[in-house]
Amino acid sequence: MIRAILAEQPATKLADLTLAADLAPSSAPPPVEPKPELIAISATFTAEPIQESLQFWINKLNMPARVEFAPYNQVFQQLLDPNSLLARNTRGLNVVLVRVEDWQRSESESAATENGAAPAQLDLARETIETNARELGAALKTAAQAGGEFLVCFCPSWKLTPTPTTQTFLEELETNLATDLAGTSGIHVVTSRQLLDLYPVADFADAEGDRLGHVPYTPAFFAALGTKLARQFDAWKRPRPKVIALDCDQTLWAGICGEDGPQGIRLDPPYRALQEFMRARLAEGVLLCLCSKNNEADVDAVFAAHPEMSLRREDFAASRINWNRKSENLRALAQELGLGLDSFVFVDDNPMECAEVEANAPEVLALQLPSEAERFPQFLRHCWIFDRWKITTEDAQRTHLYRQNREREQLLAGSTTLREFIDRLDLEVRIEPLVPEQVTRVAQLTQRTNQFNFTTRRLAERDILEWQQKERGDVLTASVKDRFGDYGLVGVILFECARESLVVDTFLLSCRVLGRGVEQQIVAHL
Repeated sequence: MIRAILAEQPATKLADLTLAADLAPSSAPPPVEPKPELIAISATFTAEPIQESLQFWINKLNMPARVEFAPYNQVFQQLLDPNSLLARNTRGLNVVLVRVEDWQRSESESAATENGAAPAQLDLARETIETNARELGAALKTAAQAGGEFLVCFCPSWKLTPTPTTQTFLEELETNLATDLAGTSGIHVVTSRQLLDLYPVADFADAEGDRLGHVPYTPAFFAALGTKLARQFDAWKRPRPKVIALDCDQTLWAGICGEDGPQGIRLDPPYRALQEFMRARLAEGVLLCLCSKNNEADVDAVFAAHPEMSLRREDFAASRINWNRKSENLRALAQELGLGLDSFVFVDDNPMECAEVEANAPEVLALQLPSEAERFPQFLRHCWIFDRWKITTEDAQRTHLYRQNREREQLLAGSTTLREFIDRLDLEVRIEPLVPEQVTRVAQLTQRTNQFNFTTRRLAERDILEWQQKERGDVLTASVKDRFGDYGLVGVILFECARESLVVDTFLLSCRVLGRGVEQQIVAHL
């Protein structure tokens, strides 16, 4: 592939270009066990009880991770000290646990605790809390610029006087800080409301533990918190699915459309919830497909007869509705979309269909829905594979981009030569230096792109920024558009000058633009 591209370029243009992939040994080295990532935890309270549940999930799911705790109640010091545990952890995940009321632990309360008295309710000190929140946001931004990935998790307060005004203030404070940090590369925020909605713990306050050692939560809450952190780590490290393939009858709706007719199927609450869940995944950039044993006309009639459904027929990027084996249909969908089967999740209510897919298309993750439809929402909420760490602009447009690609395929079919096809596309390729708002997308491409990726080095956002800051290093992005629309940012090149050569460390392109001459333009640019 590399030499085929180079062969089309003038020799004088390429004399000083060295590709890292060409320098690699011809035989692949034996696989190396991944080095465990460090999960470094700093908290405003004593957080060590979280170790048990976090370690449980690390062992259970064979996560390449180890856990280490920063000194007690040293959050700001950890964020600002260049020699702290968090500052040194530029390759792992830095977790910051905040209980807002810890920002106003008064001297009188500390004295009462030392004398063995029960901790009293605290009156809300807005100014103190707001000042600490602003300082936390500033410290996080500074720390993130120096490198590393940060997860900020707010834990529920329970000692502040429980009034509606206090609760509203705390929720708004967390939400505002999350919004302020949302655009900062390397920072992810979980609010206490999000945590308790996902893992509700009715009795989470431990007054005696708080008095004795500033351990303010029950074992049940620490188990929930550890599970949430493990789940976030999994979302950060494990590749997410690109496609969800859905069955129709008893999955998208109750009933069998071929027997009950389009008006006979039911949209009971669990099925509405499933459709709403899938629409949310669609908004995050996951492609939806239909994979059903049915007559296609019957399925189309259901969508036409129920405009109130959350999902519309046009929301599905592709479909295979026939009587073939579902494993065969999934392979056909993968070929049509130009994606690997390992990027598919298949959802069906039928255990036989799931077993057939597991046997004949083992790359696909097959999820069998619970036999009781009422359990659909809970089941889906606790499928970790659907969690996403961050969402880019390109993610939100992915279904639209694939629709545009279908129009391009039609143009290709009507062209007599490849050159005619490319000319009719009116292709425009923009090769430009990386800008900050593109860092997340660039890192995402290095982690997802397999077909055209010379080295398949999986890079985090900090790796991209470090490369850009090298004295002789540079990062270029390639964005493409044509007569049908904008492909977005689809190419990445990391290179550096070495004496009289350019050493290309990373050169990749999204499969959506392969075969359109983009790769040749990039090489010519280099």
